[in-house]
Amino acid sequence: MSTFTFDLDREPGLYFLHDCFVVPEANRAAFTDRMEQNLAFIRTLPGFRGHLVLEQRDGASAFNLVTLAAWASREAYEDAGREVRAHYQRLGFDLPADLKRWGVEMVRGTYQAAAIRTSQP
Repeated sequence: MSTFTFDLDREPGLYFLHDCFVVPEANRAAFTDRMEQNLAFIRTLPGFRGHLVLEQRDGASAFNLVTLAAWASREAYEDAGREVRAHYQRLGFDLPADLKRWGVEMVRGTYQAAAIRTSQP
């Protein structure tokens, strides 16, 4: 487990990647092994600020794993995306094909902090 903290006052341009997964139990080990390998590479990229993996314990959502990765900026996120795709190509890793083979469903979104006050001054 790693520490995941962020300070929007210090870095107001943080950019977040949010992935939601439905991972069949039979393929959970293969999926999480690949996730850990990917994260080991992503941690080396400029602008990476942290990563969090959440596992569903209760509720109506179909997703049993959710990840949140923070980047210093949208530009850092986009640069990292190019680096990750090149890394996958060097490895011969085909993410869409493996997700299909494992029966994993994924929904992805990117976010920035909303201009909504969440605390009192």
